Amino acid sequence: NGVKSFTREVQELKDLEVDPYDPSTLVTCTKDQVFLTRDGGLSWQAFPSPSPQPGIKAVAVTSRPELLVFASHALKGPFVKAGAGPWREIGGDLGRIDPAGSPDEVSDIVVEARADGPAVWAANSFMPRLYRYDFAARAFRVVYKEEADFGVFDSLQPRPDGLVYMTDGAVMRLDTDRGSSSRAGGDTSAVLAAAALVPAQIESIYVPGAPGSTAPTLNLSELWLAAFRSDKPYRAIADGRHGIYLQTGFMVSPDSRAKYDSLMTDRGLDSVVVDLKDDNGRLRFEPRDPLIKAIGRTSNPLDVEEFVSEMKAKGRYLIARIVVFKDQRLHEYSGGAWAVWDGRESKAWRGYELVNTEVPVPVPAGAPPSTAAPATTTVTERKYNGEYWVDPYCEKVWEYNVAIAKEIISRGFDEVQFDYIRFPTDGANLADASFRWKDAGMDMESALMSFLSYARENINAPISIDIYGANGWYRSGVRTGQDVEMLARYVDAICPMFYPSHFEQGFLGFAPAARRPYRIYRLGTLRNSYIARKRVVVRPYVQAFYLNVRYDRDWYSPAYVALEVDGVRDASNEGLLFWNNSGRYDDIPMLRTGADRRLVSDRAGPAGTLLD
Repeated sequence: NGVKSFTREVQELKDLEVDPYDPSTLVTCTKDQVFLTRDGGLSWQAFPSPSPQPGIKAVAVTSRPELLVFASHALKGPFVKAGAGPWREIGGDLGRIDPAGSPDEVSDIVVEARADGPAVWAANSFMPRLYRYDFAARAFRVVYKEEADFGVFDSLQPRPDGLVYMTDGAVMRLDTDRGSSSRAGGDTSAVLAAAALVPAQIESIYVPGAPGSTAPTLNLSELWLAAFRSDKPYRAIADGRHGIYLQTGFMVSPDSRAKYDSLMTDRGLDSVVVDLKDDNGRLRFEPRDPLIKAIGRTSNPLDVEEFVSEMKAKGRYLIARIVVFKDQRLHEYSGGAWAVWDGRESKAWRGYELVNTEVPVPVPAGAPPSTAAPATTTVTERKYNGEYWVDPYCEKVWEYNVAIAKEIISRGFDEVQFDYIRFPTDGANLADASFRWKDAGMDMESALMSFLSYARENINAPISIDIYGANGWYRSGVRTGQDVEMLARYVDAICPMFYPSHFEQGFLGFAPAARRPYRIYRLGTLRNSYIARKRVVVRPYVQAFYLNVRYDRDWYSPAYVALEVDGVRDASNEGLLFWNNSGRYDDIPMLRTGADRRLVSDRAGPAGTLLD
């Protein structure tokens, strides 16, 4: 009805733990704050995050031998603070996905009250490892690990019979005396039986031990690991799609359309992503909706009905790419009313870098000739980056983009893909960017959640979003607002851009270095899926282009691209999209899929065997 309203939510609590020595002492956390109560929840003291970036995952508390609060951060690792003291990093034998990198995310921390004092246990989110805290060394020591390079351990519960925890498909129990782990069959059966009784996703379970029985209490969360249930009606449609991205002009031209249609057939692809609103904010179709017609500007449009009819006859799955918050047309519309604003210069904001240039000093009139080298001076100039950003908090921007999505779905496309669904990240003047449409209580993550919530309510088709590779790898919306765990509520597919060229060039570059693309795509796809709690299809964009960086100079080839594909196949295997902005797809392999649209390998072999 054109009126903006809000649904106020308490920020999602990432963890809640009770001091086993004092039930009136509890600790909880959001993504960016820790809260402690000493009076059973009547009052709470807030502590800032141990890191300025959002990403707190777990907390714990013990009052013995002194008051200690523990916290884990997705980017910075685990921390501990004593009373009112500062946060201090916890060292030790913490797992590292990259041997040269930082400690990997800690999923849970829990305190067990023992006769000889507290035992503090921890686990990794993406590595199969369990730890015990060494109070004297202020460090975590490994008590159990598996050789696999990926595994999910979460929701730790100390009991008299051992340390119980959740993993994929089962409840496990660590014998803390022997250091061995085994499937807790009875507990697993209890979780699965409870899940069968609940029509929605079951989140937690509490089964008290029967009076007079030796059966221990069962108290676990993160039950989606053992019993996942999807409640999204469009997810199955989006699952198992494999395709390419093409600029609209390639589909407007009959000759190039035929060329790429043939390529899709030859390479075993069923999907194509086409711009319907491009990186400059230009509409690439002739709209019918009055709102879109009043605001938008069309350039070299696609005949939507003709294109849809032709592609559908060949069984193609059609994805409409809509660039959302990078939009020159909306940036300039109505005098910049919807643009990100420059708070320093009171005008629409544009990012720039400062470039120093040496220029000659003018020779004064009448000065005698000289053979000396001319004097120079340094001039600092602005070099604008060519991007035009609109305010992600602005409901007018939401309304316009969702109107485009609704129309293009009504005219035959199968899926909407929102790109540049993020905040600006570049520019020496980034600190000057201000957001006039921001309402009280909102942050970057809630702006994107609000847009996607509105989109989900109004679009009756699969919705996918494109995100930075780093935001798919880490549980944090740092810099962009792209918090996968939160955004996964509203969308059916997430397309992380795990381009090896865009990570630090030594990242996962250990020997054999040629397999780095496989490692990045396999581990990245798995991490993204589990950060999203399996609620979305993870359909990565696969790098099918060369970038002039060190690793690509040494290794880029068709084999590089095939290894990326193998990584996706050996992870969640829910689909992929190739990206080459120039439309050159000579390097992509032939894909083979089964009846379930999953990638299959033609021959037996170790993980990462190249596809034909």
